[in-house]
Amino acid sequence: MFQDDLAELIRYAEQAGIPMIRTGTNGFIFRNHDEKDFTSRIQKVAKKLYNSGLRIFWISIDSANPTLHEKMRGLPGIMDGLKKGLRIFHDAGLFPTANMGINRNMAGWLTSGINRQDYSSEKEYLKIFFERFRKGFECFISSVIRMGFTMVSFCYPMSIDNEKATGLKPVYAATSTSQIVAFDAMEKAQIFNALRLATERFRHQIRIFTPQCALYSLSRQYAEQADHTYPCRGGVDYFFIGSRDGLSYPCGYRGKDALGKFEQCGKSTVTNCRLCDWECFRDPSELFGPIHQLVSEPLKLFQKLKKDRDFFKYWMSDIRYYLACDLFNGRKPLQREKLKYDRDFNQARRSF
Repeated sequence: MFQDDLAELIRYAEQAGIPMIRTGTNGFIFRNHDEKDFTSRIQKVAKKLYNSGLRIFWISIDSANPTLHEKMRGLPGIMDGLKKGLRIFHDAGLFPTANMGINRNMAGWLTSGINRQDYSSEKEYLKIFFERFRKGFECFISSVIRMGFTMVSFCYPMSIDNEKATGLKPVYAATSTSQIVAFDAMEKAQIFNALRLATERFRHQIRIFTPQCALYSLSRQYAEQADHTYPCRGGVDYFFIGSRDGLSYPCGYRGKDALGKFEQCGKSTVTNCRLCDWECFRDPSELFGPIHQLVSEPLKLFQKLKKDRDFFKYWMSDIRYYLACDLFNGRKPLQREKLKYDRDFNQARRSF
């Protein structure tokens, strides 16, 4: 709706020295794909965004089932428009990311038709839940590859179990209390583990932004009800700025902890937060956690390395993979040979 303003803001940020700028869409711009001006309209958008210096352009995809995605978004026919639009964006030099917020409808009946009451025990339910979601994630990734996407990312479930108990107050409007995105702790443990296995299978075919080390830590944290993740760096290295009030917050969930105007705010006094799973903060906190620990608490890093070698195997694999993916630069095409080399290296490492 404000494409010129958006492009100017991106250009300003890029000229100010911020290289990794990203923005996205719910797909609205790809409507009416059968109209005569569709190609020229999308060409203008793609050119405008490319010339702004934009690094990553994501497009929300809610389900591998086209009909279900269009129903959830209220945009009939949008999936055909997306397929046509992707080719136009690629020709313009931008390679969009498919962005999926984890939900129960992501693979149609496969992930939506699971009810606890249908199983004789909690163990049996969780086993089926895990298998269905693992297959569901694989189905979703396969579908976006077929559509023509070269990158995919996943938003972790945007729900809070109990705001009163956690003390959280979302100022980020992407949260929801709907059952479609609400999962309990044990379900989350299965989801993160299922996504880790599914992404591991496809990481040589498409650039997958979601890091394995974060999924591994989150699955352990929820399964064992213990602190296996690094504390969030929200309010220290990363901030959320509310568009309504212009205030800075440690993240989009901690609306009670306003830090003042961004240019004047200090660091958060909370240094051990694990109250949400917002991937925008959670993933970098895991990826940079060992580096921060090496500088500030080297002994604790050594103790963690000794105690949890699997985490560091995933972490080292993620670092190699991110480099093989050109740090997910959406201005560069997919280079499968680099991803294949990374896969072969990791397979050899595991065998050794």
